[in-house]
Amino acid sequence: MAPEKFQNYEIGAKWDILPTFNLAAAIYQLDRDNVLALSDPNNAASPTVPIGRQRTKGIELSAAGSITKQLSMVGAYTYSDGTFLDNVSGTVQAGNILPNMPKHSASLWTRFDPIEQLGAALGVIYQGKRYASTDNCVAMPGYTRLDGAVYFDIAPELSLQVNVENILGKRYYLYAHSNNNITPGSPTAVKVGLSAKF
Repeated sequence: MAPEKFQNYEIGAKWDILPTFNLAAAIYQLDRDNVLALSDPNNAASPTVPIGRQRTKGIELSAAGSITKQLSMVGAYTYSDGTFLDNVSGTVQAGNILPNMPKHSASLWTRFDPIEQLGAALGVIYQGKRYASTDNCVAMPGYTRLDGAVYFDIAPELSLQVNVENILGKRYYLYAHSNNNITPGSPTAVKVGLSAKF
């Protein structure tokens, strides 16, 4: 069996509009050949077979840095157009969209530190509609998730961090392995971490 091959073309630019804040943009094209996928999209245990060529084209935009001494942010947006280039079978046709790939995805995180010892962050994550497998018969709807975090320095050598994922309890699908093996996203989850420096 021939090995999988990749060819990636990318051009980008970065602009430091302030010493503490920058913008970046990139345009890319990724070609893949001899890609492996499930022989039966409805059976996650089916053997993998080569399914020909794929091409993904897209744009990535990002902004990151400090707006003030207390407020910082990181934001990103990606447009991806990924398709099959070959007719592989009756269900995998040229023009089918690659599985688990949204056309639009974005994220925005902001952090506010009112005092040196205390910080809070809020993040919004968006994923557009994605197909569960190569035949494009099952689609996972897009979703928007809200996350948050609080940071507190108890002492110079001891820090506490609390992360809350999916604050609003959004029901969504995270990933698919086939048309009938789809992983749901986590309900609201809280993680507490304590770190010490010696």
